[in-house]
Amino acid sequence: MSQQSILKWSTAAQMLSKRQSVPLSAPTLSLLQGSRLSLMAGILLTTVFSMPTANAASCKIPKSYYKNVSCTSASGHYLAITDFGAPVALINSKGKRVVDLSRYQKVDANNMAGGLLPVLRHGRVGYINMQGREVVPTIYEMFKGNGGWARPVSEGRIVVKRNGDYGVIGTGNQTIVPFSSTITDIDDYRGGVARIRRNQSTSWLDKNGKTTSDPNAKEGNSEAMSATAQTQQPRPTPFTTLQPHQQDGRWGFVDDKNVTMITYSFDEVRPFSEGLAAVRLNDKWGFVNLGGELVIPFRFEDSGLIADNENNSNKDTSNVEDESSAEDTSAKKRTAFIFKDNKAWVGNLKDGSKICIDKKGDNVSCE
Repeated sequence: MSQQSILKWSTAAQMLSKRQSVPLSAPTLSLLQGSRLSLMAGILLTTVFSMPTANAASCKIPKSYYKNVSCTSASGHYLAITDFGAPVALINSKGKRVVDLSRYQKVDANNMAGGLLPVLRHGRVGYINMQGREVVPTIYEMFKGNGGWARPVSEGRIVVKRNGDYGVIGTGNQTIVPFSSTITDIDDYRGGVARIRRNQSTSWLDKNGKTTSDPNAKEGNSEAMSATAQTQQPRPTPFTTLQPHQQDGRWGFVDDKNVTMITYSFDEVRPFSEGLAAVRLNDKWGFVNLGGELVIPFRFEDSGLIADNENNSNKDTSNVEDESSAEDTSAKKRTAFIFKDNKAWVGNLKDGSKICIDKKGDNVSCE
């Protein structure tokens, strides 16, 4: 409640008091004041908890024309809402809108992961990517309890509910673990496995939905215990085999089982190199990580690249040589946006010298 509204409320109470033939008694005034304080506290709490809290202490809200902006769990993205808490847009670090959210009832900015944001429309849960495309349709049920109404993407998998039954889908909405009434709960994936409960029994599933061994199991002899301890160490990311793949004219990435791990959202992509892959939307390039998160924004233009032999102004070659030169130029340009030794070529200055960045997106020497 705004200060102006509180003053109006107080003034109305005073006028009501003056209209009485006798002054308000002490118990009545105490009740009136208590109700007002309770109402104020309720509104303040509602305001506080309607705003996402992720990264609240570490991120800096960008300047924009949106009134109510808060941080999200994804670096470089911020949530704009109305005074009543309804989602309006995702904005970037420059305060510009990147995704229109006005069609949704709610979004869960604290559970944004893997490049996908949980959304609620007509009481049903779905997921959109950072370009606003609904890659998982709003057909799933809301969760209940303290864990929130939607699960985040965990290692390319999402735990969802349909018709009251648990199941697991991929980020392309393909079913990984079939929906079943015998499943009472499924944990999010961690280290390539997820714990599943069926009534009183507990088992573990791998990322393909197949039963696997308990990663926390211990053997009796010391050698087996040592091997178990090693398996409990953080596992290498399973996304190292992600490969570019095209579908319906758009590009994404699949794993070695041909399962979609990063949705088909891009106009062009480069292979993963040192954990990052260049992706293009319209005429700008950015970089995503193995979880599908945009870690370096779309700010590099393909037209800004100049291959080495394009700077040779003293060409005197035949048509055949020109064709060879053109092929060589194309090959040289294909080496752009590929990380090697923690740096990638992303453009050229007017004098032809190369521009390189590190994995944080900062300019570094190309030497």
